[in-house]
Amino acid sequence: MFLGDQGRDALIVKRIALLQNFPAIGPPSSIGEVFLGPFYYYLVAPFLVLTRLNPVGLALGVALLSSVGIYVAYRIAKKTISPIGAFYFFVLTTFSFELVRISRFSWNPNLLPYFSFITLFFFTKALEEKNKRRTLYTLLFGLFFGLSFQLHHLAGLLALPIGAFFLFELIRQKKLHLFTVPLISIGAFLLTLTPLAIFELRHQFLNTKNLVSVFTQQNIVSSGSLYVRLYEINNKFMEFAFHYPLSSFVALFLLIGILVISIVKCSKKYNAFVVINILAVPLYLFGFSRVNSSLIPHYYNVIYVSIYFLVAYILEYKSKDIQTHFALPVQAVLRRKYIQKILFSICSVVLIALYVYMQVPGYEFIFGKGSFQDASPRKIGAYIAQNEGNKKINLTTYPTDFTSRDCYQYFIELNGGSVVNGQSIEVTDTLYVLCDKQPCKVLNSDSWNIQMFGNAKIDTIKNIDGIAIYKLTHK
Repeated sequence: MFLGDQGRDALIVKRIALLQNFPAIGPPSSIGEVFLGPFYYYLVAPFLVLTRLNPVGLALGVALLSSVGIYVAYRIAKKTISPIGAFYFFVLTTFSFELVRISRFSWNPNLLPYFSFITLFFFTKALEEKNKRRTLYTLLFGLFFGLSFQLHHLAGLLALPIGAFFLFELIRQKKLHLFTVPLISIGAFLLTLTPLAIFELRHQFLNTKNLVSVFTQQNIVSSGSLYVRLYEINNKFMEFAFHYPLSSFVALFLLIGILVISIVKCSKKYNAFVVINILAVPLYLFGFSRVNSSLIPHYYNVIYVSIYFLVAYILEYKSKDIQTHFALPVQAVLRRKYIQKILFSICSVVLIALYVYMQVPGYEFIFGKGSFQDASPRKIGAYIAQNEGNKKINLTTYPTDFTSRDCYQYFIELNGGSVVNGQSIEVTDTLYVLCDKQPCKVLNSDSWNIQMFGNAKIDTIKNIDGIAIYKLTHK
């Protein structure tokens, strides 16, 4: 994938890779002009260097980091539940259509599933360990929470399960020194936001003002029925997580079943990490229900790995659990542990196989042709750079719903060309307009980006891959 967000990020990361600019803010969020932190840019910059500025390096970086994330999550599962449970979890995360899909292109939310899961793990460890190890895990928790928040602001909703779990542990352990965990972790969290703080100080708290404006002037908080909204949100979440269309009732029944069985099983043998994941899924869905937003897959990135973890936890075999979860009429026949183990293992394997079967049809990269969304920008960028050399030009796209100019600017610059920044009002001698829909109203246009160029005439027209390239000059 190489669309508007990827083109914008590639331009910024390229300047980091070439040591030309070091931004203190990251990508804009989906709520107005509120910016995330720059962590993602610096994380993937080395991969652009390794591929000699080919933007496919950014996608390769995300794929590699996602693979590492799956392995780290597997190690956590093996440590917190059992080897067989960890194996089921490994299969669920590895074959997940949604996790595979978001691991194949560059975008800041795509690494959030693993950072969120690791954040929850470090928090539980911080509350379980003592002395120096507690301090270490506390710092790691604050660090990963802050980095998760920089990948997407919705990671902030993890504060709900984290807060609930802290109160639960405080009551269970009855130890006041647990308060050192949130106090120390806040410092680590704020440390990750240092670049944003520098930006705020240098730009009169622009980001903070925009954030306040979002809550005071925009309809960001959902005002609809809580029950209806939760019903819809859960339905989409279960559909995305298991890549299968479910009715709202079935989706609700499935979620409740996963949570209830996990709670019953955990009540037999307490597992702190299971508990925090049990809290994470419903509390995140509740928090998200209060956000007035469309229901699209990446908004659930925070809890995908958590739901897979709970499913794996349920499917792992323990002989005592079978009698707890299932009232079988032939229970007397099944008293022997090895028979129980065989039957339960068969059921688990069948369910896992069914899950994989539902995921595989979505693997377009195996069964379909690639989209090659960088192909046209490569050709057009090379064409414009060859015509103009290093002479600075203006560049825009038409109509306004056409993809971002940044994808084309990246390859123009990569071929030695020079393009005026999209936010600048600087006017050069030449304006290139890229149009993918007829009629192309490049003269007397309703586009501000074209109007600002002034009184213009068409110098040349070139067509590449169905995109009309208009070169405009001043009359």
